[in-house]
Amino acid sequence: MWAYIIRRLLILIPVVFGVSFLVFGALYVIPGDAVDRMLSETGASGETLQRLRDQYGLDDPFLVQYGRFVSKLVRFDLGDSIVTERAVKEQIGNQLPATLELTFSALGIAFLFGVPLGVLSAIKRGSWADAIGMLIALVGVSMPNFWLGLLLIMLFSLHLGWLPAAGTGGFNHLILPAVTLGFSGIAVIARVTRSSLLEVMNNDFMRTASSKGLRRITVIVKHGMRNSMASVLTIVGLQFGALLGGSVVVETVFGRQGIGFMAADAIQSLDFVLVQGAVMLAALSFVLANLLVDLSYSLLDPRIRYT
Repeated sequence: MWAYIIRRLLILIPVVFGVSFLVFGALYVIPGDAVDRMLSETGASGETLQRLRDQYGLDDPFLVQYGRFVSKLVRFDLGDSIVTERAVKEQIGNQLPATLELTFSALGIAFLFGVPLGVLSAIKRGSWADAIGMLIALVGVSMPNFWLGLLLIMLFSLHLGWLPAAGTGGFNHLILPAVTLGFSGIAVIARVTRSSLLEVMNNDFMRTASSKGLRRITVIVKHGMRNSMASVLTIVGLQFGALLGGSVVVETVFGRQGIGFMAADAIQSLDFVLVQGAVMLAALSFVLANLLVDLSYSLLDPRIRYT
């Protein structure tokens, strides 16, 4: 297994460099930069503008700028923000706990509601319960996060006054953002759980277990779910990356502190150094989450061995 883990970690190297090249290239071709934005708002002279551009190397060719970025990246140095002049690692470290709290809360909601909904739809295939479950899944996949967030704010904050509409604080401030972010995950996990369980239920070993007189719930949980969870875990790993990326929208809608809110503010101020750091963190988290999912397969199925 250790050899497999090492190989997977080595794969991270080209992935990280590929992501860094795409992100840096996409931001490079965008007109303007943070220096232009800052000085246009303060009315500074052209000489001051040029001096700052020389200081940050913004007039250097693309390959020179990218090489400088990569040389810092291999030293785990994400650079300094052009706007705040603070280290990007420091700013990300300050905002990371709030984003992880939101992401894991949303993932927990998606898993705890999505799996039972998918199991119920599979067991009651063709019934009204199946139709309602798949309708919820369709709505969850189709509805944008920002729209659902606004609806929840209108209902539970403005009309009922049960929960705060925005801000970062205790558990009450976490409920609406977590539900908003996790609702689409419920839909995806429910659909995958249903399809995987239906496929397993048609196998001979399921019919054999039922013919031995085992209770239906025992057959479903002990035999059906155990053999269908591999697909569910795969989609859970993918959902972690999707939810981490979706936090940008949700944190902005609810005015909640976090990496997403920080990245959105950095995009508006054209602080590309900070944007690059946030995107690189998201990409690395996505790859590591999928590595953990791959390793968990052996816990579900002892026949799986990593060489």
